[in-house]
Amino acid sequence: MNAVVNLIGKKALGDLKKKNIKTNSDNPYLEKVPIQNRHGKVTKYKMRERPIPEGLSDNDRKILRHVRKRAYSWDMGFRLCCFRLRIGWSFIIGLIPVLGDVADALMCWNLIRTADKIDGGLPTDLRWRMMLNMFIDFGIGFIPIIGDFGDALYRSNTRNAWLLDAYLTKKAEMQREGQVITDLDHQGNLEPGPHPPQSQRKQRGGWFSRGGSRQPDVEEGVFAPAPAPAHASTPASGAPPAYSRRQERGVISPANQINSKQSRPR
Repeated sequence: MNAVVNLIGKKALGDLKKKNIKTNSDNPYLEKVPIQNRHGKVTKYKMRERPIPEGLSDNDRKILRHVRKRAYSWDMGFRLCCFRLRIGWSFIIGLIPVLGDVADALMCWNLIRTADKIDGGLPTDLRWRMMLNMFIDFGIGFIPIIGDFGDALYRSNTRNAWLLDAYLTKKAEMQREGQVITDLDHQGNLEPGPHPPQSQRKQRGGWFSRGGSRQPDVEEGVFAPAPAPAHASTPASGAPPAYSRRQERGVISPANQINSKQSRPR
């Protein structure tokens, strides 16, 4: 998993704690909006769909709305008569012994798989939290009678919807601020950028070289620089004459070299 995706996931979990959102009771799909009269006083409230964060791709927007709506219908779709408790299809299916709990777990697993189809996929920590919610809900459901009401209060689908909402909200916020690389593919990997020019690459030697230049490699496009032409350079005025290594060692002195040239038969 890409490090950028995991970083956003950790920041999203921190923001979710700071906002004090009750992930098991707050509606993930609808929000309460106050309605004011002409005097500016709030007279009543109405429910409307929660807005999608700006800056998300079409795929992320579609998945977030789908997960929100499914979690609402499975956990809060109906109001239980004579009680303020809201239940959903998950509670009704869970009333069937054993098979209902298995079907409820499969529904929750399907929702996690849908959430993982966002661009870049889910962060590792977020995915494990969603799986933990599913296992806890599945374990509570095995308790006779009390377990069904425990599922209605725990609401694993709603918790997972809020986790996805927090992650995508943070992702959109960081993209708007320019803190996130936007060229992520659907597997969460960074797309390769342009290669640096050959002149900026550091050329290294082989295993048996000591800091020397790299050997020519025609397949990679690395060529050795052409040797500079050897031209006789005249020494500057006042500079000592250049001697060869044999002359410096005293094997051949300049005077002997001149005499030896003159004594040669023509």
